[in-house]
Amino acid sequence: MKKTIILALVAALIAVAPVSAAGLDISGSIETKIQVNKQGEDVTVVPGSELSLNLGLSAAEDKVRAGLEFGLAKKTENEDLVPTDITLGDIALKQAFIEADGAFWHGGPEATTRFGTLDISYSPYASLAKRSGISVSGVDVELAELNGFYALAGEHGHVLGMRTDLQIMEDIAMGASVIRDDEITRLQLDAAAAPVEGLKVRGSVAADHTEDSGLKMNNLWTLQAGYELADSTTITAGYRHITDGFVPRYVAEESEDGDAEHDWIHLPRAKNSGLFVGFETEQQGVELHADYDQMFAEAKVGAGTEYEGFRFDVETVLDVPAVSSIAAKSTTFGVGREFEVMEGLAIDASYEGKWTGGEERKLVHTIGAKTTLGLIPAINGLELSAEVSASELALESVGYKVGAKFEAPNGVNLGIEHARVTGTTFNAGMKVEF
Repeated sequence: MKKTIILALVAALIAVAPVSAAGLDISGSIETKIQVNKQGEDVTVVPGSELSLNLGLSAAEDKVRAGLEFGLAKKTENEDLVPTDITLGDIALKQAFIEADGAFWHGGPEATTRFGTLDISYSPYASLAKRSGISVSGVDVELAELNGFYALAGEHGHVLGMRTDLQIMEDIAMGASVIRDDEITRLQLDAAAAPVEGLKVRGSVAADHTEDSGLKMNNLWTLQAGYELADSTTITAGYRHITDGFVPRYVAEESEDGDAEHDWIHLPRAKNSGLFVGFETEQQGVELHADYDQMFAEAKVGAGTEYEGFRFDVETVLDVPAVSSIAAKSTTFGVGREFEVMEGLAIDASYEGKWTGGEERKLVHTIGAKTTLGLIPAINGLELSAEVSASELALESVGYKVGAKFEAPNGVNLGIEHARVTGTTFNAGMKVEF
């Protein structure tokens, strides 16, 4: 049945394409690669492929939109570089939706209505993605904006949600969200304000009610204030709390960079509550920063600058379980500079030292260099890199790594790396995007 629906959706888009070719958007990618690793006498060969296809269609001056996203149900790792034995069962419809802009009655407020895969991001603590359902968003009513959704039954049953945003004054914004499934009711509140110039305050609260909790609810809350003391000088302070029983359901996934507001939810914590403070400034070309987080029992102090083409960086991480027992966890320091050996040949050299405290108490020195060759036309753009590390004056502590990367004129990406620990690894692959 699912296969029939997928084929029907594709056929429908293709059939409509000649009528509204200007509103048809087709994109996707095909990637294939092979990795060969030799460590001692052992040789491992791992091929892999990834396929994706996105179809989009718009009409009525872009007020009506549809989208489909197809891909392999899982990454392939088999004996074929390009898997030719893929069946319809291997293709997954990862996203499908139809949405339209307009009012539900003549003269009514504008809204965006979506049927299909939802992408609800009311706040980092009230989010739902990759679920099928119906959503209505952007309903503007006087000073408020209304949003709502319904998601089909999943692991925790049917899900209902709504969101209201209030713009009370120019510098004050407030919002409230409610998400309910068969097990919990999530109430989420957030607010942001700029009461004086240079000061920004914001906070979020999320509380879960269950049948067993009664009036007492598992919750989290966070409050943060940032103040710009002067140009290039900012101080931040705040407090976070989370109960033991709070379920991180409907919290957005951890970001790739790890610097999103909600990422702390996904990390192992030392405590359930704690304040955090931070300080950043740049003085005479020197960047300074200091942070302390009581919830993670950790503090960081660092600095960085450039002088005469050299890059200098240093950072120390402290373990702070209590004020009376502060210990250094690690210190990283380094220097780097790009040297022009001759016209068309520059080498980016670097040194990094990392000291680790605790029971290990080890200092590792790492010297590295990399360059991109432009002297030889046949291999223009070849990237070379080398790295040597050691923790003591003993051969067994020395590690090294050399590598090369090259994008051939025919589009093939080639790479090879040899390391003392992992052996020699060769990579080759191609990717086509359209």
